[in-house]
Amino acid sequence: EETRIDLVAIGSPHVSLTELRELADAFEGHHVHPDVDVIVTVGRDVLEDSRKAGDTARLEEAGVKIYPDICWCSITEPVFPKTARTLMTNSGKYAHYATGLTGRHARFGTVSDCVRAALTGRVSSHMPEWLR
Repeated sequence: EETRIDLVAIGSPHVSLTELRELADAFEGHHVHPDVDVIVTVGRDVLEDSRKAGDTARLEEAGVKIYPDICWCSITEPVFPKTARTLMTNSGKYAHYATGLTGRHARFGTVSDCVRAALTGRVSSHMPEWLR
């Protein structure tokens, strides 16, 4: 069985330059599912370096939104998409706090799980292999 994902939230507080590059590589040649918002939070220095390296442009081309200098735990509507009901995150911190902060259901997974959810709009409702 699968669960629909409306939002993929990467970072909390911020991703590193290496993580941004890995995300850009993972999204290379793909585009975010039309029913999914993907937002990455990043520090401004990392964002500047990523722009210079071209990774930010690759992510934006894939449909990923990048927000500097903000943590997921302080993102609210309208930045947090009003239509999102279930989110997927790679952050244990945000997975713990998201439901209380947003009123939405949160799923936790690896970066690969998040990318897969971003591209398909779905995630398996079964327990992940790494938890078994």
